[in-house]
Amino acid sequence: MSVHDLIAGDIERVGFSTICVPSFEGTFAYTIGLTELGHPELFISGLGGESSHCLFTDIVSLIKNGERFVAGQIDETLCNLPLAFRAMTDKGAEDYCCQAIFYYQNTIQTPTFLQLVITDQHGLFPWQDGYETENMVAQRHLWVGLN
Repeated sequence: MSVHDLIAGDIERVGFSTICVPSFEGTFAYTIGLTELGHPELFISGLGGESSHCLFTDIVSLIKNGERFVAGQIDETLCNLPLAFRAMTDKGAEDYCCQAIFYYQNTIQTPTFLQLVITDQHGLFPWQDGYETENMVAQRHLWVGLN
């Protein structure tokens, strides 16, 4: 069975697939399948794979019930974790979300991506004064400005 078939099976069963990539810089994960719901795919880094998948599951449930997340939005209710949604750069998507791009390459759908940005241990986002920059290694800065 190919990776494409596994992803398609996940999407058919639960509405999305999670790709989780462990790396020496820190794990990152992203969804495939939200494009088919008319929503940007989600990307997160700085959390473990299991935590990322659980977070995606909660968000996808909300999306299936009609909620939409947009660039610039901040939500503090999802898994009791303050999250900011930021539009990812095309380069970031190409470099980190290649399975999603490959999955949709022969379709009329073009995925877009939102990066979920988490706070440091003091509740600060990377663009706020006092943010602990050592967290940026695990949490890649792939978003466009402060959209």
